Amino acid sequence: MEEGEHTSSNDTPLIAVEWMVEYILEVRGEPPVRSITVVDATDLDMVRSELYRELTSIYPEASRIDVTVIRMATIASIETESLFDEDSTFQP
Repeated sequence: MEEGEHTSSNDTPLIAVEWMVEYILEVRGEPPVRSITVVDATDLDMVRSELYRELTSIYPEASRIDVTVIRMATIASIETESLFDEDSTFQP
């Protein structure tokens, strides 16, 4: 099995794709941060796990991390949408 592949319960390989996750992060004692990250995952559950792994590695000392996901989509679906308005201003 190649890197980025996982198997489902019927042994069919699942190919990981890139997901864009836009979120608001709140760690006690710090102001909220709005951020975007890209993770490789096969499904939404794996996206959540990868986001959790990434944030706990960035904030290992935090006893609690609150995350509000604003948008979660595969990169391919984002490419079909325009992220720029008519004035060419970036609109995530």
